[in-house]
Amino acid sequence: MQKTGVVNKLVMLVPEIHREKVGFIFGTLFLLLIGLWNLSAPPPWWDEGWTLSVARNLTERGLYGRLLDGQPAPPGLEASFVVTGPVSIIMRIFGVGLWQGRIFGVCCTVTAIILIWWLTDRLYNRPIAIGAVAAALLLSMHPQLHILIQGRQVLGEAPMFAYLLAGYACLLLALQRQAAWVVPALLCFALARLAKSQAWPFLSVALVLPLVAAVFMRRWRIAAIFVVALSGSFFVAQQMSSLFWLMMGSAVVPGWMESQGLLDVTGIVLRGFNRQYALLTALTFGLPTLLGLLYGAWSFVRRPATWMDDASTGMLRLSLLALAGGWFGWYLLLSVGVPRYMFPPVFLGSIFVSAFLYVITGHFSFAYSLRQSIAAISLRSRNRQSFGALLALLLISASLPLTALAIQRFYFADDDSAARVAHFFNTQTPADTLIETYESELHFMLDQPYHYPPDQIHVELNRRGLLHEDIAIDYDPMAADPDYLVVGVFGRGNDLYKPTIQSGAFALSFTDGDYEVYERVRK
Repeated sequence: MQKTGVVNKLVMLVPEIHREKVGFIFGTLFLLLIGLWNLSAPPPWWDEGWTLSVARNLTERGLYGRLLDGQPAPPGLEASFVVTGPVSIIMRIFGVGLWQGRIFGVCCTVTAIILIWWLTDRLYNRPIAIGAVAAALLLSMHPQLHILIQGRQVLGEAPMFAYLLAGYACLLLALQRQAAWVVPALLCFALARLAKSQAWPFLSVALVLPLVAAVFMRRWRIAAIFVVALSGSFFVAQQMSSLFWLMMGSAVVPGWMESQGLLDVTGIVLRGFNRQYALLTALTFGLPTLLGLLYGAWSFVRRPATWMDDASTGMLRLSLLALAGGWFGWYLLLSVGVPRYMFPPVFLGSIFVSAFLYVITGHFSFAYSLRQSIAAISLRSRNRQSFGALLALLLISASLPLTALAIQRFYFADDDSAARVAHFFNTQTPADTLIETYESELHFMLDQPYHYPPDQIHVELNRRGLLHEDIAIDYDPMAADPDYLVVGVFGRGNDLYKPTIQSGAFALSFTDGDYEVYERVRK
């Protein structure tokens, strides 16, 4: 009878394991499908254009750089080579196009979501892991903060998340199993550092803090692993960068269109207007993240021994908290306040948002939360449990509609006006037509030569647009003698070409979507 009972237990266990595997496979396929669906429909935008252009040039010309007036030009505003390179490889396989360029971002997005689920499951439990994914997908209220909307574009954030979380997954295995896992961990951290340069300071702090804690606790093995991960990722990132540029050789035009002062415009901004704007944005769209991070910090300070019951998971949890918390703190205190800069801590902080909601909702119990909320509203109960449950319901009920609006407007957007404008120039104008435009998404689609301002103009435009400095832009688009001028969202928002249009040098030919096409008036 005893043997039969054991066999029955084993038989019952097998279907459960299979159910988990099937659920994982279907979940992954579902994320891929919703990521790849209608991938070319959302309109491309300025940040995507530079990376897409360099990827196209690398695919078709073997040139790692841009084109300017039809001639090879140095790289500049595109994403790192660990993003641009894979995009180019995919274009070699599937052809050059917008949806092809976005495939890599979708794959990284799906990988990041899976990894954040896997890590949260190991650091907390399965319900909190599911809650972390739900928080990332359902409580990210602004389109620039939503992983599905941002991940379907050719940007550096989604690859950074994939590299970063893969590094943390390997680091956890190094802490729990074999220390050799620290090697792939530092490789992934190096890729994350290269994918998005903004990750450097926050990841460094995130690795130093548990290192200090491990030394304080005299956990030398753990301290050694963090030392290797920290120093190794720094060294490997430098070597990867040097090796890449060495391998590119003549494929890169000598020089670099560097822009001076970008850090002062976006990274360290102390102006009162920007601080107020960042605070308002954080309280409006990042409140769940803020509360989750505060809960994580409070639970660690209140009961550090509980966090460190399992030193490996405790140290990793502390590192992720430092990473998301440090990034969120920088956004509040120093950043220019653009919502996109809050995207990394919002996505990474979904781990702690889920853990926070798990506690104040009675382990995600709707009945408990509703009962406690009614008690709080009716003032029958005035304790942390009742007000915590009420807070959870208010957060969720306020966040869901805003998230739904963002998804409805931007995820389902369908605008191919950029492709139509590019098609006009590629098919309806002479081969030597020169087009002046700072709408970089058009650069990727144009077969005609085009011209645009130096990268330093981007910094000056940011000073005028983001810092509200009343400065003149020292750029004369007529110097290149263009035949057409195209003004879109970016150029119009910065009034870059307004003086040129007002001078009468161009006449409006037609408009399509957000684009105004002007033809040169030659006397």
